[in-house]
Amino acid sequence: YKFRKIKKMLEYKENPKNPMVCMSVTLNIMRRFLVLPPEHAMLEPGAFFYFRFIVVSIFGSIPLMSSITHLMHTIITGEYHLIETDLTYIVSFITSYVAVWAFLLRFRHVAEMYIFLSDFEAFGKPKDFDVNNENFNKYAKMHFVYLEIVVWLIVLASNMVKSESCHQDNIRLNLTEVCGLMTNSWLPFDIDYTPVKEIYLILQVFGGHHFYMLAGLMAWLVFETVQHIVVRIRDIKHIMLEALSQEDPLLRKQQFHFAIKYHNALFGLVDRANEAFSIFMFTHMVVTSIIMGIGIYTFLHAKSVSTIMVCVGWFWGLFMDCISGQRLQDETSELAVAIYDSPWYDCEEELKRDILFVLHKCQTCQVLCAGAFGIMDRAMFLAVLKLTYSYITLLR
Repeated sequence: YKFRKIKKMLEYKENPKNPMVCMSVTLNIMRRFLVLPPEHAMLEPGAFFYFRFIVVSIFGSIPLMSSITHLMHTIITGEYHLIETDLTYIVSFITSYVAVWAFLLRFRHVAEMYIFLSDFEAFGKPKDFDVNNENFNKYAKMHFVYLEIVVWLIVLASNMVKSESCHQDNIRLNLTEVCGLMTNSWLPFDIDYTPVKEIYLILQVFGGHHFYMLAGLMAWLVFETVQHIVVRIRDIKHIMLEALSQEDPLLRKQQFHFAIKYHNALFGLVDRANEAFSIFMFTHMVVTSIIMGIGIYTFLHAKSVSTIMVCVGWFWGLFMDCISGQRLQDETSELAVAIYDSPWYDCEEELKRDILFVLHKCQTCQVLCAGAFGIMDRAMFLAVLKLTYSYITLLR
């Protein structure tokens, strides 16, 4: 069964009676960072939306390009000065860029998903939705404050505060580093004078803040989305158990078939979540261990607080998304257990067949995919941590 109501998403227009109430705080924050269009344009954001973000991406790429050119220059000249810091910024910035652009390129799935989460016409409002939504709106604000603190620590604890030691290194090692910038930088022309250096620093800070914030916000977006999917899984469980407790066979059958349609619609929702977030999850699986390994090594070798805060941000994002994936698996398994423990064997034969079909379908847990290469769960979290330790050991 395919959820027919999904067609309404393709005809979605802003409707005062059906505002997007689900995850309103998180979605509004994402709009402030220019990766979501206004609510009325969710399905048709228009060319200006993408053009605006391309412009932001170009200006925001300054810290990435600075680190790349500096790494190339220091290798070519044989200086090998602070290459571990360059690598930490390069890998983390590239990963942030890939994750954000993958999110935008699959924006249709994102829009359909959040329109569905705020549509209560087909299956009604889930039990305890308002309480959960209000709580997670509060948590979203708290997470935003946490992200701002971490990102500003990354920015302010970078080379910006190491001008004196940078000048000393230039004299001692006969280097030509531009001191007082966020990341190590090399350009084929001189920028080490006012106001050019200050303008360049502002662009570096803008790019670093914007894309590190987006990476953290996307990790939270996945986490909160899964929590709302879990709310609906619990609502389905409640409806199914309530249906099986009905004494009237006709009413029992009608309610259970309604729950089956709801369950199938939820399968489609999880598919859209995986289509929207799978590339971001894949970067977590592959790159987070590299970022944390190089970042921790840089902290141990160069005492860089900025790089260790980069590690903290990526570690927390990995933790949230792996916990989300594990919870999604656990909740779908609990649905099957709850149905099996109910007195379903007392039902009529036709309904028994439907129940057995649902039980069989529930044997396949819903998962948060990291592309086609893995799933996000506790085992993935431990595997990434083990790989991080391996990188640190190798570098040392």
